Amino acid sequence: MKHCAILLAGGSGSRMNAQGEDKLLFPIHSTNSFRLSYEAFLNTNKIDNVVIIYRDHEQLKLLKIEIDIAHQTGNRKFDPIVVKGGTERKDSVLNGLANCPSTCEFVYVHDCARPMIQTKTINQLHEIVSQTGAVAIARPLRDTIKIIEEKDTEDWRTPCTTKSMDRSNIWIMETPQVARKDWLQEGMNFALDQDLLTTDEVSVLELIQKKVTLLETEYPNPKITSQADWPYLTFLLSSK
Repeated sequence: MKHCAILLAGGSGSRMNAQGEDKLLFPIHSTNSFRLSYEAFLNTNKIDNVVIIYRDHEQLKLLKIEIDIAHQTGNRKFDPIVVKGGTERKDSVLNGLANCPSTCEFVYVHDCARPMIQTKTINQLHEIVSQTGAVAIARPLRDTIKIIEEKDTEDWRTPCTTKSMDRSNIWIMETPQVARKDWLQEGMNFALDQDLLTTDEVSVLELIQKKVTLLETEYPNPKITSQADWPYLTFLLSSK
C-alpha cells in the first residue's frame, strides 16, 4: 500500500454564512463536493486507500452515506480510515499521517472543498511523485498584483502609493499536494518543534529544503469558500 490520500473534510466552513450548512455536503446537482473528491481518487487504481479527516461524529455519519453511494456506483471500493481533525489544517494532516498504513510511501493531501479535481490529474501526480518525490497542483498568477507602500487611513477613497510586483515566478497553490510520506513527516515535525505556521504541505517541504514540481491543470480547480461559489461550480459540473 504505497500511495494513500488524506482527504480533508473536517473544516468548519465558517465563511459560508449559513448556520448548520456543510459546504462539502451541500448539493451540486445530484452530488456534492465531498463525493466528487472521493470519487476522483476512487476511480484510479493508482491510489491504494484514503484517510478521511472528519469534523465531528454527526458529520462522519453523513460522510459514510456519501462513501456508500460512491462505492455502489464505482468500479471498486476503498476501506477508508477515518480520523478526527485537529484545530488547524496542519493538525489534521498530522493526524492523517499518523494513521496512514506503515507501508505507505507517498501521501496525497487534498482539500475536499476543491470538488473539480479529476482522476486523470491524480494519475499524473502519481507518475510525477514517483520520480521526483513531491508535486502539487498550482497555476501561475496571471493578474497584475500591486503593493500598497504607504497608507495612512483605512478609507479606501484616500489615494495611496502603489508598486507593481513581478508576477513571473508567482504561483497560486491548489490541491492535491503530494509528497513522500517521510518528507512530510520530517517537515511537519520541524514546523512543530520550531512553532512555525504553515498553510499547506509545500510550505512544510520548504522548511526542509525539498524541491517540488508544480503541475497546472487545463481545467478550473476552484475552492468553495462562500455562497457565491455555488453558481460557478454548478456551471462547471454541467460543462463536464
